[in-house]
Amino acid sequence: MSIPGLRRRRRERDRKPNRLRRVLSGATVAATAAAVAFGGTATAATAPPADRGNTVTKSPAERTVTSRMTTMRVTGLVSGTPDRAGNVTVRLADGRTLPIPAADKDLVMRRAAQQARTRLKPPEPRPCGTSWVKLKEKPNHHPVAMETGFVLNAKATGYEWLVTITGPDNYTHQYSKHGNLALRDTWQGGYRSDKDQAEGSYSAVVDPGASYVRLLSGELCLNIEAHDRQHLTKPKAACLKMMQANSGNGWILNSNQPVPHRNRTDPASPAGTRATGAQACLGKTLGNGSDPAENITGWQDAQQFAATHPAKSTLARCHLIAKVFGGKGLVGDGGLDNLVPCWQVGMNTGPASMRTFEMEVQKEMKDFPLGDYDAVYYLVTPIYKDEASTIPASVVMSAKVQRADGTEKLLFTNPVFNREASGLDLGN
Repeated sequence: MSIPGLRRRRRERDRKPNRLRRVLSGATVAATAAAVAFGGTATAATAPPADRGNTVTKSPAERTVTSRMTTMRVTGLVSGTPDRAGNVTVRLADGRTLPIPAADKDLVMRRAAQQARTRLKPPEPRPCGTSWVKLKEKPNHHPVAMETGFVLNAKATGYEWLVTITGPDNYTHQYSKHGNLALRDTWQGGYRSDKDQAEGSYSAVVDPGASYVRLLSGELCLNIEAHDRQHLTKPKAACLKMMQANSGNGWILNSNQPVPHRNRTDPASPAGTRATGAQACLGKTLGNGSDPAENITGWQDAQQFAATHPAKSTLARCHLIAKVFGGKGLVGDGGLDNLVPCWQVGMNTGPASMRTFEMEVQKEMKDFPLGDYDAVYYLVTPIYKDEASTIPASVVMSAKVQRADGTEKLLFTNPVFNREASGLDLGN
């Protein structure tokens, strides 16, 4: 029998996981963009919501790990004598056994008998809802917390739910809940560890052999196995959570984009790439940098310009992330994406130069030492005149101190022009 509106509602619920992924994907992109522009906290994901405990919600809005729930026919009673937990055991159509509260026995077995009498062919399992589970850090940013629940396609009278959480240092916790749903079609529960657990990889699994919902009809709606795996961290600077360390206890990331010619003044030169941005999370321990390579993109263009324009400065190969911060410069270590042609006095050194702001970062790190999980989030972005330019007209430099306790301090966001004392702009 078709109930008006039910089919449409099921379709909408079926689409929820895809819609959730799109929302979360958009949030991730927005957060990353905000980090680059320093318009907000430099994180790669939205902050986890606060625990709600045992409350009801119409949809798991921020859930990304979901699992289909299906009905399963009960075929018989295995043990009618309640155990210590007050449960009896029934057998399911797929051969499994399941403990259910003794108080539910009559309703469940009555429904099983009806199905056995009225069906020549045993009914196939059918979708009856969606279960979900989500691991996260606690509000104090330590592991471990968890949220779980389900959204059904029908009204329900009760539920049994078991989630097993495991983690580093042999951490194990079983979250067990049961209760009366009073004809509701949703439930949400949450757990938060009393102690701050170790950083590492955690897993949360909704036990398919012990988690189910009792529908108003007397049928059982079973969890297929919702699970989540997350790497949960201790409190640390936001940028330290963005990616793995690759430079000291922080990281450096350089980017590039193609240009038609490595040297714009030489149409015969091959296509190449130019540096387009550098991000660094400078931790308490800095990595080792390297000297600049000789023949970088735009170097012949810079030499030709200097030869035909009387300048007060010599040329240099500017590190976007300075060598003293662990910035690379060699061909073999990826340094070509960290170098741009520049005036030695004007953009590299001198008043209001890159060195001016690099020294400001160094002074901040010395006067207000970084803790083990503090960092400076540091960005340098070359600004080019057009898509074929091989030498930037300027760079924009930004730095922000990020502490493990979540506090932040903006040091600067400033342009530095690729211009020497007589006013000559090197950018092409």
